[in-house]
Amino acid sequence: MIIMKIGIIGLGFVGGAMFRSFNEKKTKIEDSTEFIGYDKFKNGGIGTLEDLLDSSILFLALPTPYSDKLNEYDKSAIYNICKKLNKKNYKGIVVLKSTVEPNTTEKLSKDYNLQIIHNPEFLTARTAFEDFHNQSHIILGKASNCTEENLNNVKEFYKRYYPTSEFSFCTSLESECMKLTANCFYSVKVQFFNEIYMMCHRNGANFDKVREMVLKNKWVNPMHTLVPGPDNKFSYGGMCLPKDTNALNQYLKKLECPNRVLDATIKERNIFRSD
Repeated sequence: MIIMKIGIIGLGFVGGAMFRSFNEKKTKIEDSTEFIGYDKFKNGGIGTLEDLLDSSILFLALPTPYSDKLNEYDKSAIYNICKKLNKKNYKGIVVLKSTVEPNTTEKLSKDYNLQIIHNPEFLTARTAFEDFHNQSHIILGKASNCTEENLNNVKEFYKRYYPTSEFSFCTSLESECMKLTANCFYSVKVQFFNEIYMMCHRNGANFDKVREMVLKNKWVNPMHTLVPGPDNKFSYGGMCLPKDTNALNQYLKKLECPNRVLDATIKERNIFRSD
């Protein structure tokens, strides 16, 4: 499959990083692929959906903020786009970058008769371009009605642009679970190290020394162990960890699964900060 046109819907910090990275990689490998972006909110509106309907692959990098009213992600932006793609009889591949609850991709693919692959992203707003441009691990989670051919087409595109990246292939359910597991573990880890920081502050131990020795054991990596964090605040914040932790906590409740660890993490986090 020779891909000549790829669309990106949503040009925020994820979609914007993707658009820039794809175009920079394109110049180095002398590829003829055309990348088209669409975002009806950014800079007064960029492009139109109609511009993208002949794309071989459509990346959806749409926001999924946590809704206190719904007790889950607000996925309305994703559903609205998928509904429009269904009405337009879109026949290409949809690659969902957004973080969603487990089984969302499967439901979207069946409800709107779309070939969807869940492809979770791991980057921070501060270094979004660098994180995406230098990604080392690409996860492709296929919905059950997505063909192996379409999965392979997305893999081949990524291999051409990111040849050193490792690939993991799974169901969309597994990729959705993986993304939430990773982000929520980071939240728990941050909060735990905040507790250790407070302990050291109370008993007179040097937290930096304690942390340094813990990390030298190699069983714990240094990510998410700094206190205060990169934003010079206690606990976890940013655009992803709070919403993802809330969403997984509510999802566990719906499944009647144990959720005391996440529940306690969220409650303590909200004592530390209110953003």
